[in-house]
Amino acid sequence: MYTHINNRKIHFKKCGSGKPLLLVHGWGGSLYSLHKLGHLASKNYTTYLLDLPGFGKSDNPPKHWGVEGYASVITDFIADQHITKPHYFGHSFGGELGIFITAHNPQMLGKLVLCNSAYKRKTKVSKVAQLAKQAPQGTKFIINITKPLIKKLYYTFFHRDSDLMKYPHLEQNFRNIITQDLTNEVKKIKNHTLIVWGEEDTYTPIHWAYELEKNIRNARIHVFPGAKHNLPIKDPQAVWDVMKGFLQYN
Repeated sequence: MYTHINNRKIHFKKCGSGKPLLLVHGWGGSLYSLHKLGHLASKNYTTYLLDLPGFGKSDNPPKHWGVEGYASVITDFIADQHITKPHYFGHSFGGELGIFITAHNPQMLGKLVLCNSAYKRKTKVSKVAQLAKQAPQGTKFIINITKPLIKKLYYTFFHRDSDLMKYPHLEQNFRNIITQDLTNEVKKIKNHTLIVWGEEDTYTPIHWAYELEKNIRNARIHVFPGAKHNLPIKDPQAVWDVMKGFLQYN
């Protein structure tokens, strides 16, 4: 199904019956990333899955968007579909959006489930930027002009799987997002929160999960031994078994 939010086409799927549950995928995914988890949840809930702008079958976002822009799509989608206080599951970037929404508008969502959620940022200088900085003074002008080509060649040969190579149309959005650290936003969350995490996650390390548990007032945590960042995609049944009990608890 499709709807239009701020003149942009948003692809989504709705299934099941009962109280509403919204599932939001991570960067580089689509609603089909969480399709199996959504199918399990639909036996007990009215489940909504959507393609974030720039992914799946949804339109691209404007280049200036960061976390706030993407979060606005979700809050506008909730209003557009007349959904009343849905529970929220967010994987990776989807979890980051859930943190932002809940911190700024806690009454909009019910319970919050954060799965391997990206919310902390590390300050890194790219190899290309290092090259430009270290270059002799007389060559810096040439390097700055040719930087786009140098960057493309660098990522093509050394980081072919980088998000910048996979989604070049979202490069500016990605750069905006990775400069936003939500550590302080986390401390504002009062909603009941379940933190589910893969112990062997190398993208969002396990100590981030324990920091979330410490900084969110009404939080509990469940760590899956041996699991990695793709936890809800690889083992949706195990994730749902933990989620189901949490969502049913008053």
